[in-house]
Amino acid sequence: MKNLLAKTILLFHVVIVAFWLSLLLVPENLFPGKISFQFYLSLLIVGHQFLWGFVILPWTEKYRMVCFLTTITQLLRGEKISDPKNYDHSFTREILKLVGIDIPHRVSVILSLSVLTIVSIQYFF
Repeated sequence: MKNLLAKTILLFHVVIVAFWLSLLLVPENLFPGKISFQFYLSLLIVGHQFLWGFVILPWTEKYRMVCFLTTITQLLRGEKISDPKNYDHSFTREILKLVGIDIPHRVSVILSLSVLTIVSIQYFF
């Protein structure tokens, strides 16, 4: 049951990230207010990772941007919060690894911050 729930959360991750990234391709005339919506969504997505990294810092003894859903998934898989599989793991890394691409945690953080930067530029300019 735990494995099924972990897979469901992983699928939920896929939906959220696909939606978040696909908004970059939607023209403003098809979705008025898209830029504002995506900006605040990006702040929520990236911001919660910064905050959650601080919340789990006492267990990990390292600061990393970590998604709350990743922590739940890893706990369901039997991993402790202090295990590097939690704080050195990301949805992006897991999905890319399934297709044979192994990236470091730093690259997944850079990807998230890049999307936030692109969306911020659209929002402010």
